[in-house]
Amino acid sequence: MMLDFSAYDLQFIGVSTQTITNFVSKNTFCDSLFLQNFSQMNMAALRFKAFGPLSFLEYEAGVPISRSSFKASDALFIHIILAGESREQGLSGRILRTGDFIFIMPNDPFLSSDSLDCKKLIIKIPTDFLHQTAHEFGYLLSTGAMLFDSKVHPFPMIGPLFNLLNDMLQQDSTMLGEPALVYYGKLLNSAILTLFRHHFDQGMPSKKPLHRHVKQILLYVQDNITADITVDVLAGLCQISRKSLYNLLEREVGLTPSSYVRRLKLEKAHSELKSNERVKNVTQVALKYGFTNLGRFSAQYREQIGELPSQTLRDGSQ
Repeated sequence: MMLDFSAYDLQFIGVSTQTITNFVSKNTFCDSLFLQNFSQMNMAALRFKAFGPLSFLEYEAGVPISRSSFKASDALFIHIILAGESREQGLSGRILRTGDFIFIMPNDPFLSSDSLDCKKLIIKIPTDFLHQTAHEFGYLLSTGAMLFDSKVHPFPMIGPLFNLLNDMLQQDSTMLGEPALVYYGKLLNSAILTLFRHHFDQGMPSKKPLHRHVKQILLYVQDNITADITVDVLAGLCQISRKSLYNLLEREVGLTPSSYVRRLKLEKAHSELKSNERVKNVTQVALKYGFTNLGRFSAQYREQIGELPSQTLRDGSQ
């Protein structure tokens, strides 16, 4: 499989697998590599580079190995088999051959056995950065853990994803500014979100017209965004029962009434933190929109927006 990893921060050639193990563990790509054959101790090779928020790691151990993952909660991993074979011993018992790839989700443990000639490229994408991209490209962030299709996929050898990844692997990241590196990363995230099944739902803008009651609720919340808006208030506004309101919003936007109101408030809070120069601190904005528990506000904001509110405020003030 032809991916040209020709620009890198570090390269090891003809080193021991222990050297590779230490580096991989230190950079949290996996917690350990276990040798199955000790007869070839200096055949391993590795290339690594950081590319803005993303990291790329390519390795070949030169001996059959087993590799067990840690349960990382802060990153999505993409494993691409460039040569040889890798047999995952997880729940699904997946077998990956040259040209295949899989997603390793946050908190998803696995144990894989790599063949003697296995060569693997791993892409590490922080979950915060992926959520941020999803939000900016108009995806609604579903509740629950991040989830992509767990099947083994053939990596597309033509098209925008292949071309973009190949370009990133050949780019000298030291020659690019941080905005360019982030932009490349967002393009890669967008290509992944577009091509593969996931739990993000494409949100606004949507071609589907809003139900008239959803329009009523949207306009009412926007006009009263700092008020404490209850389910009873919204049901009365639409002149329907609480049960009908729950059913309506579940069907139309996939959220409960309270979750829908919270999403609109968080979007407004994000806009204010990002663009209002008079905002001095996060607490000021959180309280303005009715979030009295600052820890919960930060967690909910991070889940929806993809970054902490303090980060949005810092970026907006630069």
